[in-house]
Amino acid sequence: MNIIQALDFPFFQHALVAIFFASITFPLMGVFIISLNLIPLRFAMMHVALLGGAIGLFLKLDPMILGLTFCAIASMALGPISERMKLGVGTVSGYFMALTLAIAFVLFSKGNIHVIEAFSILWGNILSLSKTDLIIIGVLSLSILGIVLLFFKEIQTMLYDREIAINIGLPEKFLYYLIVFVLGLTIAVSMRVIGALLVDAFVLLPALGASIISKSLRQLFFFSSIFGLVSGLSGLYISFIIDIPTSSAIIIITSLIIGSCTILRRRFI
Repeated sequence: MNIIQALDFPFFQHALVAIFFASITFPLMGVFIISLNLIPLRFAMMHVALLGGAIGLFLKLDPMILGLTFCAIASMALGPISERMKLGVGTVSGYFMALTLAIAFVLFSKGNIHVIEAFSILWGNILSLSKTDLIIIGVLSLSILGIVLLFFKEIQTMLYDREIAINIGLPEKFLYYLIVFVLGLTIAVSMRVIGALLVDAFVLLPALGASIISKSLRQLFFFSSIFGLVSGLSGLYISFIIDIPTSSAIIIITSLIIGSCTILRRRFI
């Protein structure tokens, strides 16, 4: 069966649509991770999702839905909590990681839950997405794109210097909370698409490659999307041709892009 024939199957169609939307817009959130030093948030969301999955299994509910719900709640809470405690989001994320993991393992013990069942929420499978998953990915993708387009000037100022943004009257706190919230949702949805252990394939790595060669924020957003799209579609194609996991193929392609950007910068930039 060739790839043209595979397009007749709904599971492959769903994977193609999901990668198209996610690989263009999710890397835009990677720009914020790099610029605002939010890398710890990625690990915090993994642990929060694990806790949601554990609660779901303990209560005999859908662990995936509970995991995504908990990620949404945590991402809404992280910004205000860090502000109130006068700590960075990264520091508060560390607190969330430790607390949620501890509670999750208490539930594993008391509910006689096999750890593999709960950890399954962290694996994801892009070839098993439902129409509902596609709707969630589409809505989130459009939301990310809308935020970047509508608030580009404000975001540009905030990323340059948050103090300047505050002093000239920009809604810096609102934008920061909004970015943290949407980033949390993006990480949660990425876990559903390719698994938490490979979230960076969609979110962080394309932005990292773009940061090597970009000279402006506009270029950073543009190349992040381009690199995400190229690695996403190429990874899906290669995984189908040589029968390897899609997420692994995407990461390999993205890593090659990062290497190419590094060489290009050294020689020409």
